[in-house]
Amino acid sequence: MIKRRFAYQAPSTLDEVLAALAEHGADAEVVGGGTWVVPEMTHGARMPAHVVDLRNAGLAGVTESNGGLSIGAMTTYAELANDSRVVERAGSLGTMAAGITGGAQVRYQGTVGGSACYATPSSDAPGALVGLDATMNLRSASNSRAVAASDFFKGAFEADLADGEVLESITLPAPMAGARFGHYKLKLVESSWPIATATCVVGVDGEGKITAARLAVGGVNTKPYVVDTSSIVGGPIDGGAAAAVVEAARSSATDPYSDVLASGEYRQQVSGVVAKRALLAAA
Repeated sequence: MIKRRFAYQAPSTLDEVLAALAEHGADAEVVGGGTWVVPEMTHGARMPAHVVDLRNAGLAGVTESNGGLSIGAMTTYAELANDSRVVERAGSLGTMAAGITGGAQVRYQGTVGGSACYATPSSDAPGALVGLDATMNLRSASNSRAVAASDFFKGAFEADLADGEVLESITLPAPMAGARFGHYKLKLVESSWPIATATCVVGVDGEGKITAARLAVGGVNTKPYVVDTSSIVGGPIDGGAAAAVVEAARSSATDPYSDVLASGEYRQQVSGVVAKRALLAAA
């Protein structure tokens, strides 16, 4: 039960959402799917005077954009997992969404945009978005701007989101030629949040050699990081490539995150293995 009274709004347009946020300022809290904010309000960790719900603002759905995809911030994990265009052009995002921690309730209620804005290291979404080189499209009553996902996540529970701003959509670029996708996450048990995640996209030519690669690790540092994959370009996806990725992932784990699930030291140790498994999943 939420013990503090608050005013509730569910505007029917994004402009109305932004106007409400501009009016109420720091006293307002934005709710997407509510899987993060509502429990915190229940526990007293957040006590806003005004709640602005995005459910009616028309921010859900997937559309094609310049060979890539535009994903509304209120798109649920279930919608991502069941969209053939996501599976084809951003397969690791579809895999992540289908296996989201929290089961059916989170899969059908949780939103990719809400998870991104909450920016917890123990979330599936941030690392996947960085791995897919996503762009975060932000709006306020007076401005709009686009921020690379790798810059949007600033640290644990910290995103590049100013007061009065809302994440409107997420843009994914057209996949590289011969793209293959891999996603892997390490958890203690099925119901627990991830300790580490990795998302990989590789372009492979007709001879099975890597023409381009991008790999990001989430949950290890306080924010997702991109692994240097330059050493594996030009070769096959084999044991040598996997070993190089392991070393690169571990050496980049310079700001390890600790919580009740795992220490930063443990996360640093497993980062390379998780990266390798994402690469092999792409193979």
